[in-house]
Amino acid sequence: MKKAIFPLLVALAAAGLASDARVDWAAVRDSLREVEPWFRTRWLTERGLQDYFRANSWKPTADSGLRCVGRWSFGPSVKVSLRVTSNDTVVCLARGSGASIIRFRSHDSLTLQLLSDINCAGIVSRAIIQDTLVFCGMAQGGTGIEVWGASDPSSPNLLSRVSLPPVHDIAVKDSLLYTTAYSGDSLRIFNIADPRNPVQVGTCADSGDMMCVSGNYCYLGGQYGLFIVDVSNPASPHRVGSIGSDVVSVAVRDTLCFFGTTEFALRVYNVRNPSAPTPVGSLSGIEASDIDLPPTCDTVLYTPKLHVISIADPRNPRQIGFVDCPGWDFGVRAVPALNYALVADYFKGMVAVRITQPSAPTIDTMLFAGDQALDIYLDAGKAYVASYHAGLQILDVGNPAAPAYLGCYDTAGASRYVSSAAARDSFAFVSWPVPRMLSIDVTDPTRPFRAGRCDGMFGPPEDMVIRDSFVYCAEGRRLQVVNVARPRQPVLVGSCVTGDANSAGLCLTDTLAYVGNFVSDIVNVRNPASPQVVGHFGRGTYNVSVRDTFAFLSTGGIVVYSISDPAHPRPLDSMSVGPGTWWIEAVGSWLYTGNRDGVRVIDASDIHNMRVRGFCSTPYTVKRLAYVSPYVYASCWEAGVCIFESAQVAVGDVPTGSRPARLGLKVIPNPASGSVRLVVGEHSSGTSIVSVRDVLGKEVMQLTHEASDRSVCLDVTALPCGLYYVEVTEPSRRESVKFVKY
Repeated sequence: MKKAIFPLLVALAAAGLASDARVDWAAVRDSLREVEPWFRTRWLTERGLQDYFRANSWKPTADSGLRCVGRWSFGPSVKVSLRVTSNDTVVCLARGSGASIIRFRSHDSLTLQLLSDINCAGIVSRAIIQDTLVFCGMAQGGTGIEVWGASDPSSPNLLSRVSLPPVHDIAVKDSLLYTTAYSGDSLRIFNIADPRNPVQVGTCADSGDMMCVSGNYCYLGGQYGLFIVDVSNPASPHRVGSIGSDVVSVAVRDTLCFFGTTEFALRVYNVRNPSAPTPVGSLSGIEASDIDLPPTCDTVLYTPKLHVISIADPRNPRQIGFVDCPGWDFGVRAVPALNYALVADYFKGMVAVRITQPSAPTIDTMLFAGDQALDIYLDAGKAYVASYHAGLQILDVGNPAAPAYLGCYDTAGASRYVSSAAARDSFAFVSWPVPRMLSIDVTDPTRPFRAGRCDGMFGPPEDMVIRDSFVYCAEGRRLQVVNVARPRQPVLVGSCVTGDANSAGLCLTDTLAYVGNFVSDIVNVRNPASPQVVGHFGRGTYNVSVRDTFAFLSTGGIVVYSISDPAHPRPLDSMSVGPGTWWIEAVGSWLYTGNRDGVRVIDASDIHNMRVRGFCSTPYTVKRLAYVSPYVYASCWEAGVCIFESAQVAVGDVPTGSRPARLGLKVIPNPASGSVRLVVGEHSSGTSIVSVRDVLGKEVMQLTHEASDRSVCLDVTALPCGLYYVEVTEPSRRESVKFVKY
């Protein structure tokens, strides 16, 4: 386990401040990436942040205005499992909020064939493939345990779910499933003879962060040591012994127990008498976040780093081989008969290591890279995902119900932090440490390659928007304008200083750019070579989304500003939405918000009476949203990408079937400086009230209208410049149209 120290969070928790503040929750997310999934519940609890999990849970919801139609749920890889038969080797890789089933072959050359993907209901701590079943444990969100049928590994199907608190680890033996979950420190045992209906048969008060089962005993490792639990009677498991402390991995063969510790040591104990384990040997300098004892080789042990340890003499274990895998290595499984070990690397995916010569292992290939999905940009049926350590991921979303991986641009072995992406036609643009921005040729999205670079920028872009032949980049402290008319030779042409933060969002409308930051700024970009800050919102925000003369700021909630005068934006109203709003996309009269617990659709036709009209949860916090009609695309950190369809959501309370015909209002001319004519459609009947309201909702004019009159003249000469709404009210309906006075 990584021993990173986070004094900010500890201080916040001690002061009782780490509950709703925007920056606090961002710090939690950033800090959690340093902690393996199976350690996270304890890590949060120790810092008084256990409520974090309650705000990050996928609970499939009924159609309520939003419907999840597709997912690409893959992020960091944490564990690997094997099903080896005489004819085939199938790999199950736990990654993000899903698991990938992969056929492994190495007869002439190594072949890793993706057979299928499983989309789970939370962040997966471990996935185990056994016979024709796959078992997934959820470390965060989700429902605890999922059981999938994989008799046809190319088409797995969900068989059952078991509702549990966050699951640290799982083990399967015969017809029993063992889980360790952090809630009351409990080991639970389920009978899975009928995988469609797992039945809990026993539990005990011991728990741990990782586990293994051997013979009649379950071994639970964690901060407080290694607990040995007698499970010979599954209905009555009970502790019979314990060993050491600060355990990070455990494996048992016969009477020997091997476990790794936070002090980077491998310990060997004799557990013939489990109530009195005795030390046998040890080896220092070994980072063992997982341990594999291949069933076909009883003299060698493997760790994910990859250490090859001879245990022919368990009293004197010794390292005989080593290769440093490029990232954070959490899981390992070896198949000596096929001359390979497979490593689950946190952001490089699956690393295949050739072990023909155990004394000289060599990395063969790396596939299925993935990390936190931080940004998403849509262009021509493809999604370009900024995947932090794992570079630029390119997905085919032509069929939103089945997003498919096409390719990625990455530098194997290097930690390249990619936080934003944008694309158009045959080129994508990504943030990069040095240089700050790269142009990527994506003519063939399965084989993207570096085409150019932009020099002169101060920091990597946190968000990017393409307009005409320019890419507008929001850095932590600046708005930069890059000319990409020649995409292989991008050139920085304009720059101005903006607020100070590391999660800047960017919105571009006409000649103005809205930079969400601390503080948030309005920038005139009419001349791209000389952008100028013309206004300030006076508060921090993740992003700004604009509709007409309204700006919607994501500040943990929603704050609405009038921007009819960009030099002096005025706050109009606000709304608290769910457990934290981190992103807003304004689409017509609707707002789509990304929250800690999912995506919402909000009716914002009346900014003083905004109402949630739909909600769908996500497996993890939403980082950013992108809207391409009729779909909403959400980047969900470790949970990859979720795609939502906005259902038919009614603005009013009248059922759709009984809704009267629309009036068909028009204002001519629009914009206008003097008198305007309100044209009313043929469906008007009786006498109606016509009122004019400003953006604050204040009525500035009212008159009556008779059905026989097809138009009404309104003199707006005396009204201040800005946006106005003309509203026609009849006994059974009400309709409005907007116009601009200049």
